[in-house]
Amino acid sequence: MPCMYGIYLAAETDMKDMTPVPRHRQKPISFRSDKAAAILARLTRDGRSQAQVIEEALEKAAVDQPRLSPEEFIAQIDAIVRPLHGLPGKSFKEIDDEMWDENGLPV
Repeated sequence: MPCMYGIYLAAETDMKDMTPVPRHRQKPISFRSDKAAAILARLTRDGRSQAQVIEEALEKAAVDQPRLSPEEFIAQIDAIVRPLHGLPGKSFKEIDDEMWDENGLPV
């Protein structure tokens, strides 16, 4: 199965089973961050390709973050929004009245 970095992986394999794609067929990897590029350069000094390093990091990140149940997700959103309840705010009607006059024209 091809991944976004031009490496073909079989389902549920480890890094030793990767079959490389010719370099001219691989998509280039680019970074906007000098720090990220420097870290990647450090991590590839041992001979691993950039694609291998990035795939390992992505796989580790995906494993480290378990999927939340719907109840847990709603609880997290509630915890974020709860401090905002009760703050003064305008209703849609109040905002609409400020933006448009009685004839439906902009104020």
